[in-house]
Amino acid sequence: MDTKKLAASAADPKKVFGRSPDQYILNIVKESCQEAFNLPSFTTTLQTIKSHFFERNYDAVFQNPEHLPVYSARYAPSRALCYYHLFREHPVLMKTLEGGPSTVLCIGSGAGSELVGIAAAMVHANPALKTKKKTTTDKKDKDKDIIKKDSSAAAMAETKQHEDEAKETPKLAAEDESTLGLEGLTVSKTEPAATSILTTTSTSTAEDSPTVSKPVKKTRLNKHQVTIVMQDYVDWSSILVPMETVVRSRLMLGPERLCCETEVGNVLDLSDGLLQRVAKADLITFMFVLNELFQDKKRTMLLVAKIVAAMPKGAHMLVVDSAGSFSNLKVGERTYMVYMLLDHLKDLEIVYQDDATWYRCPPSLTYPLKLENMRHFVRIYKRR
Repeated sequence: MDTKKLAASAADPKKVFGRSPDQYILNIVKESCQEAFNLPSFTTTLQTIKSHFFERNYDAVFQNPEHLPVYSARYAPSRALCYYHLFREHPVLMKTLEGGPSTVLCIGSGAGSELVGIAAAMVHANPALKTKKKTTTDKKDKDKDIIKKDSSAAAMAETKQHEDEAKETPKLAAEDESTLGLEGLTVSKTEPAATSILTTTSTSTAEDSPTVSKPVKKTRLNKHQVTIVMQDYVDWSSILVPMETVVRSRLMLGPERLCCETEVGNVLDLSDGLLQRVAKADLITFMFVLNELFQDKKRTMLLVAKIVAAMPKGAHMLVVDSAGSFSNLKVGERTYMVYMLLDHLKDLEIVYQDDATWYRCPPSLTYPLKLENMRHFVRIYKRR
């Protein structure tokens, strides 16, 4: 396919995804994880992973390299779909993908869900679409793509039950602020210096700072480029490298639109390299990782405060995690949902909030493993 035809195809989501964007996204994950599915020990390893999760022994899950491809094959598909629809639903998130250059820093994103979900959303944010007039057909296609909440009576009753439970959750008490050190978490008003995106992949450990390349000026070739920085505390390159190859090929995203970088290190160590990344980011995501971090409450609250302090004014933070008991955090004698602690920070403005919502996988989708519906909370914050 020549360059002009490729550009034309990339400008039309229907030509990229075909009839079902969701199934197309699942096919990308399946193709990326095919080697994992071929492992004779796949089922046994998956059961071991689930057992460690039940015990909240996250180190046992992720510090064994043999677990990583199996984990990605199991948990990446549903989450990638959820993130894809989440971005599509919220203009403030899509705006990050439409402008440019822009940077999305994804904390704890080694398994590839963020890469696939955000890259798929980028297909709809292709700048070439902005030059075309909207038609009635375009509007109908867009409406079909936007996910709708389940309208069944059972789902409505279930949602109401969880809303009633949420109303009973106490507000953060003053004495609990002291327990976590929240009273000292007012962030600095000093704004970080404006910086450009990086173009080379940089990897760091807790001991090493990332290699920083020279800033790249905005040009005609990269003015719409989105850089996705995938940060995690273990090296997921064996999963992310082949996944990036499939993503670029299937979603028709060349380097002028998508730049992928990795950052390896424990975020709780608060390295200078991490905070430099934060200062360059237009959007920072914590998706299904905050609960794991809050196993160390004080260090995680310090991490959040430092990240908020380093965020440029106007940058956004997206937090998604389980709306169930996994997000319960005991402070003193009380139990709170994790998001309540973030809502308490004065320098974060809540742009969007939902304490409990569902992503339900359409029953028509096919994948080698059962797809899980996800009940989760959503917060979108803006740095004041």
